[in-house]
Formats: sequence, structure tokens, C-alpha cells
Amino acid sequence: MKKSVLCIGATLVDELYFCEQHCIPSTSNPATKTSSIGGVISNIAQHLGLLQLHPSLITALGADADAAYITKSLNQKGIVLAHSVYANDCTGKYISIMNPDGNLVVAVCQDISSTYLTPDFLESKSHFIKAFDLVILDTNIPIASIQWLIDFAKTHRQKLIIEPVSVAKASKLAALDLEGVFMITPNEDELRAMATGDTTDELALVQSLFLRGVQQVWIRKGKQGSIIYTATQSLALQVPEISISDSTGAGDAALAGWVFGFLNHENEETCLQLAHALAIEVLQIKGAVLQHLNSEYLYQIKNTYYNEHL
Repeated sequence: MKKSVLCIGATLVDELYFCEQHCIPSTSNPATKTSSIGGVISNIAQHLGLLQLHPSLITALGADADAAYITKSLNQKGIVLAHSVYANDCTGKYISIMNPDGNLVVAVCQDISSTYLTPDFLESKSHFIKAFDLVILDTNIPIASIQWLIDFAKTHRQKLIIEPVSVAKASKLAALDLEGVFMITPNEDELRAMATGDTTDELALVQSLFLRGVQQVWIRKGKQGSIIYTATQSLALQVPEISISDSTGAGDAALAGWVFGFLNHENEETCLQLAHALAIEVLQIKGAVLQHLNSEYLYQIKNTYYNEHL
């Protein structure tokens, strides 16, 4: 019997600075700061851990206090890091500047996963990787490593989900062979970045991914909700109007909620409702992880948002 879910990608220390007033460029802005464990794949893994799915995480950490803190904290959430890299380097860091309304102004990222999560390293972990039914990766890792994982998952009949991370990193997918990829989860800008042609038409872009071998494309549309396309159908879901505290990590939360539903054999609509419900909750907190999450609470908020509000 295979294990449930393996996450592969970058883990960072997140430092979020919330400006007290609307951010003014080219000058100093008074702000308050929060720190937490971050990185797209880490955010996903933390939610999966809180939901008692016992995920494993392959990531790259340094030889510093940040790495020790991350390891202890993630282990406490039931996340297994035994096959990660601990390098003689600094653990990665993500620093973002936010307006008071929670919307991102600018962010910078220093990440070591692109240095250490190489195809050779992944090959050395192949026996471990092939033990999982579902593998999730983010595009912080090298292009060659992404292709290695796509090919490996196809060979071993694993379901592979790719989280594009950002427009710049989504562009890594433009030149890759995506045959066999189970799902890609871009927003609208990331969808255009991973395309190989000049079209901006959403349906044409989705169709181009199907022709390249992707089985499902889940497009996040912010306030307009999201839509999942397969080769034969699509499923769209709106979101209720809310007050946003911080936009960081909402897409990561959505994917974790969807995976929880999928692994618990929920139908397509329920999976999407669970995804949206968790993302909506994360949008209303400062930070990317809902620390008090459990499965009972996830179903409760799903029923609140999709039985009462819509």
C-alpha cells in the first residue's frame, strides 16, 4: 500500500511587513512585522499535517537556527522531513511588504532549494519518492528537477500536482514535457506564463496544456473564485465577499483543502468547496497557515460558506 502524499519544494522563513498607511515607494514606511514558516510547499504541507494526513516533505534547509526551528515546528505538525537536505548554507527567506488592506506591494525571496534539490539528489531518493500515491511539487526547484519528477511520476503511475508559485517561476513549465501531469494550479497570469504560444484566450491556453499531457487545470481567479478544467468538463465555484487581512498563502491553502477532500474520496464539488473554505479562512488572518485547523473545523467552515452564504 502506498503512502498518501509527498510534498517537494522550498521551505523558507516568512517575514511579513504590514505598512501602517498605504505604502509610498522610494521612502521609509512605518510597519509592523510577523514571522512564520513559509514557502508554498511548506504552507501546503503544514495544512495537510494539521488535517492529519501525515505528509512527507522533501525540501532544503541550512545549518542554522532557522533550520532547527523549522524542523521542530514541522515535526510537531506531523510532517516527516527525514529525506530533506540539510546543507552548509543559510535557510531560505521570503520578505514581503503589504498594504494595510493585506494586498502585496512587493516581495523578495532568497531560496536554496534551487541549488540543492537537483535531479541527482532526487534520484538518490527515488525509492522513497515512488512510495507515494500523490506527489505535490512547487516550481521553486530547478527546471531539470521538475522534468525529472514529471517523468518519474508518469513511470510509476503517481498523481503529480504542480503548483506554479509565481509568474516568473511558472514560465519554467513553458518548455517542459508535461505528459502525465495530474493537475496544474495556476492563477490567470501564471497560466499565460506557462503557455508556448501567443494566445491570451483562457480556453485556448487550457486546451494547449491538455495537448501537452496535463489532465486537469485548476485556475484561481481571486474574487471570482476558481474553475477546474478537464478534457471533457469544467467546474466553477464562486466565493463569498469577505474582508481580506492578508493575501499570502490563500492558493496554498486552497490546494491543501482540495487534496484533503480528494484523499477522502469526496466528489469534485465538495473538494472545491473545501479548497475555497480553507482559502477564505486564510485570507482573513495574518499569515499563511490556519494554526487551529483540523478536519472537523474544515467541514464546518465549508458548510458555513457554501450552505449559508451562497
